[in-house]
Amino acid sequence: MKLEELEEVGRHIRQERARAGLNQRDLAEQAGLSQPTLHRIEQGARAALSVTELDRIARALDVPVRYLLRGNPVADRVRVAPRTAREATQEDLDEARRLVVDLLALDDRLTESSTPHRACTPSPHPSSRSAPVTDAESEGMAAAAALRTRLGLGLAPLVDLPELLETATRLDAGAVSIPSTISGISAQDPARGVAVALVNICDVPERQRFSYAHELGHVVLDDGVVVDHLRGGRSPQEIRCDAFARHFLAPLEGVRQEWERTATNCEPTTKDGSVDPLRRLAQVARHYRVSLSVARIQCTKLGIGLPSDCQDTLPTNREAAWRFGWGPEYEAEVKAAQQISPPRRILERAVRAYEAGSIGLKPLARLLCMEPQEAETQLEKAGIRPPAPPEPRRINARSMAAARRGHPRRNDEEPPRA
Repeated sequence: MKLEELEEVGRHIRQERARAGLNQRDLAEQAGLSQPTLHRIEQGARAALSVTELDRIARALDVPVRYLLRGNPVADRVRVAPRTAREATQEDLDEARRLVVDLLALDDRLTESSTPHRACTPSPHPSSRSAPVTDAESEGMAAAAALRTRLGLGLAPLVDLPELLETATRLDAGAVSIPSTISGISAQDPARGVAVALVNICDVPERQRFSYAHELGHVVLDDGVVVDHLRGGRSPQEIRCDAFARHFLAPLEGVRQEWERTATNCEPTTKDGSVDPLRRLAQVARHYRVSLSVARIQCTKLGIGLPSDCQDTLPTNREAAWRFGWGPEYEAEVKAAQQISPPRRILERAVRAYEAGSIGLKPLARLLCMEPQEAETQLEKAGIRPPAPPEPRRINARSMAAARRGHPRRNDEEPPRA
């Protein structure tokens, strides 16, 4: 290789090592190299790089050799849109991007090594310019209503949102551990027509659901947004995705009907025998599993007059749950929301590929956010294991040599055995 090519290979190795979460010492040990040797390779300072060394590094990273030679094509073409707080650092954004790129790169490898689990339709290369927004609220509401109609959802609350996204909209969805400054992240691979939405396990259930719906809005509206800051400086496209999420999760007509039901279904708590408006608002939020602030916005859109205690600082969903009688149920939801949940379609394909011997344990463990040994233990308990390695073949060297010379095999010689 030329010097420029060696430097390029070194850069690709550094990138894949970072995605794998390994330091130089770890990778060097797993690849059977010394750390100084690996350091020189990554810096492009080696006069030569053998095929054997490159293969060892690729095996240790569990990536195709071509990723080290030409780079990861998925990382170069994906569109990534994190949903962040203003205080998110570049390091936070880079970590979230690495995670979602690693996920899509694994899915790309699974597509190459087996028959795709579902048809993927390549989309045209996206424009770098965002789609214009005339009226963010009405456009978001119209898109949400159209999708609900197409999916036959009516006004019902959405029970298992990740399942709905994956089966009905072909958007891979999952909950992962990402920096706390990032609520969600969506990514699209335009070459394969694959999109993924990830939410943070640090967030409460209603925030996760809103993030899922918001990221779905990016895909449905195809607005080309790169970064969404939750506090200040938000673009019209982001505001439109918020509107989409609100109306997709809690359609106005459904909110109106639930509000009216609370007048008779809830226990009267005021002196005049009526139901506390905050109690009614909390019931609407509980019914649609959204935050009280989302329920309040929807009630305001309907022209429902709310007292000052519902207009000022609202209690959290946890506080409202314990105050109004469903605290234990809410805590169970919080506990479930804190569990790592990779996109189901990708996980199913990865497990199938692992059983077939198409991928190793490391990429599957990264997908599960587990250490390899822990992942192997859990898979073993479920009866999932890779194929056994082929038994080494033994041969009789003397017999083969005699055959080449044309001499017959002596009676005391064993024939070659498989």
